[in-house]
Amino acid sequence: MDSSNRNMQCTFFDFLIKDEKIIQPTTEDISSSISIEVFDDKLLTKYNLYSLKDYELDILNFGLENTWNYLCEYILKYKNTNKFLNYSNLSELYEIGLAISDKQQKKESGQYYTPDDVALIMSTWFDKCKGINVCDVACGTGKLVLTYFDYIGRDRTLKILKNGNLYLYDLDKTALKICKTILILKYGKEYSELIHDINCDFLDSNIQLPHDCKVISNPPYSQIKQISMNWDKTEVLLKTKELYSAFMEKIITQSKSSVIISPYSFIGGNKFYSLRKLMNDKNGFIVSFDNVPGNIFCGKKHGIFNTNTSNSVRAAITIVENLPNLKGFKLSPLIRFKNEERKNLLKTDVIERFIYDKYQIVSKKNPKYYKCEKHLGDLWTLWEQKSNKHLYNYIVQYGEYVLSMPNTCRYYTSASNGKMNRNGQITLCFNDEEVFNYVYCMINSSFVYWYWRLFDGGITYPRGLLLDMPIFYDLLSENDKKFFNKTAQEMIKNSSSFIVKKNNIGIQENIKFPRKYRDRINKRFLDILGLDIDVKIFDIVHSNMALEVNV
Repeated sequence: MDSSNRNMQCTFFDFLIKDEKIIQPTTEDISSSISIEVFDDKLLTKYNLYSLKDYELDILNFGLENTWNYLCEYILKYKNTNKFLNYSNLSELYEIGLAISDKQQKKESGQYYTPDDVALIMSTWFDKCKGINVCDVACGTGKLVLTYFDYIGRDRTLKILKNGNLYLYDLDKTALKICKTILILKYGKEYSELIHDINCDFLDSNIQLPHDCKVISNPPYSQIKQISMNWDKTEVLLKTKELYSAFMEKIITQSKSSVIISPYSFIGGNKFYSLRKLMNDKNGFIVSFDNVPGNIFCGKKHGIFNTNTSNSVRAAITIVENLPNLKGFKLSPLIRFKNEERKNLLKTDVIERFIYDKYQIVSKKNPKYYKCEKHLGDLWTLWEQKSNKHLYNYIVQYGEYVLSMPNTCRYYTSASNGKMNRNGQITLCFNDEEVFNYVYCMINSSFVYWYWRLFDGGITYPRGLLLDMPIFYDLLSENDKKFFNKTAQEMIKNSSSFIVKKNNIGIQENIKFPRKYRDRINKRFLDILGLDIDVKIFDIVHSNMALEVNV
């Protein structure tokens, strides 16, 4: 665990569990119900001195739901001074309870709790959204809506509550109860009956968002294993079979505007084309984040499936503005950042500077959104326009000239003349030596790596994506071909000096050429495309920092 990230995310409960191992659940029946009638002196004493150990034992003896029925009732009735049961701690206390009671259910439900700073930046965008009724879909214990209310202030919040304009949706009735309890504690019991807390399966066709509403949401991230009879069988649902995309579809189609944090896979994943197509009739912007070296979901987590500060989710925040006379979405590049940049990065004015100002509409010809740096937008357009073929047009099944490319490429791509000693590599065969030298140089340039960041940027480089890359080989002059032949042969001759090896899963071999080769090839490609610009334009593509380019 990164120490700077760990210190940043330290919470109230850290000192409580530092030296105390959480008790694991037993196999005994813990489903017995509790009828809350009165808190006698014994119970009052217990809750006045309530601790983490008491909480663990209650969950094991009475179950999570019954434990929270008691806790919420006690907190609302007595508003005690026990800091352990302060409303600011209830959300994390519930997460600890989930870890104690059912780790597997927690894993399968796809819960990723929104960190404070992410909730705040979402709230800032949400405040600009249009809609009278405020909805938090998959609200959980209320991190998003509570952060939003803190952001807009008490007066505006009370107006929303008084007018009955707050709607909360969640399948987890205990989490929903906690959310409402916190709201009542913060803003007053008189608003209890005015809060629409809807315990439901949000995808049920009988559940409809209110008119003139705006939605903030962190939907569940998990695959759909069984389609309910009560769900609308939409194209998005049937083709993606992902909960988050089905939630996005319903939110986007039924709300006036929305702010949704989700996995970024819908931006370019093939199975999400139906969702992107649906979004053509809306407008707004999408910000996507890498998960190396820093990741968005870095908050404190509990339980064996969510205990560290890193995970495989690359997240996107989708802001559906629905401004008049506009269609499509603007996108940021895949933003990579270090943990120490996080505080300065997660501000709306900073993030919005990354967004490329072109509204993208998908089609069968261009089925994916691309995540482009705003200063590279013209270059991508030119590259695409001047390429009349794709890489797949030049490869053969068996050929005299063979190169391989590792399919894991965190900060660059590299090509070798032949297979490498590693797992995970893409092998390409050619009959034409000049084409081989050109492609070899292209893979060792910034272009192939940038293309992956534009349309993917995940864990590995898909072979199909590489083969679909546009190629401007027909633009090469004889001098250009001589340049690539000479450069490729020089790199191949010296490649053994630049081999790097990792022993994480057996020997994983790669080649890390000096930057001079990448810059030399990039410059030639830019000249061929007719652009007289500095090769440092690519630095941000390779950098592991968002706010500072490493030269």
